[in-house]
Amino acid sequence: MATKVVYQTLEDGGTEPSKLESDGPYLCKWENSWLGKGYYFWDTFIENAHWWGKEGRAYKNGYIICKAVCDFNNTECFDLVGNTEHIKEFGDIYETYMTKGLADKKTTVKRIIEHMMNVLKKFPYTAMRAYGIRSRNQNSKYNFELLFETTKTPYLDLRPAYQICFYTKKSLNLKNYKIVYPAESAEDYLA
Repeated sequence: MATKVVYQTLEDGGTEPSKLESDGPYLCKWENSWLGKGYYFWDTFIENAHWWGKEGRAYKNGYIICKAVCDFNNTECFDLVGNTEHIKEFGDIYETYMTKGLADKKTTVKRIIEHMMNVLKKFPYTAMRAYGIRSRNQNSKYNFELLFETTKTPYLDLRPAYQICFYTKKSLNLKNYKIVYPAESAEDYLA
């Protein structure tokens, strides 16, 4: 088990900072949520939380970033980033669905997860981690890439867009939810 820092980006709705912290984290209400209904956080890289606030969702009223920590483990988190067994299992389920005509090239990750949870009842996890490959615009200032070869396009992503969806507020022992951006809203800000 490893302690992991995560960041949630919220639209600034003018809520009092202390109330925002005490009531958080906040459930994603976006219809197109990638991993199903849950509490979405960016894994490790605060730059991804800024990207989401400025470019991804581009919140017109500004945005707030809250930091939390969790006890990350593969027993409770279905990890499609670092656990090759989970990645293989998910791919095998998708291939099986394709073979049976239950899925096609337009089937989303969310639909497969919902089927695993609600129909197969084979999802004992309280969180899920995934990598949103190509989620940022190629010209985004938040991309941080290093080429493997100068004459080819493959690169190493040094701030990959890893997301963790916590299916409950206490998944993976999620705790210490605090505002870190903007600085003047953070508890330890000194004017």
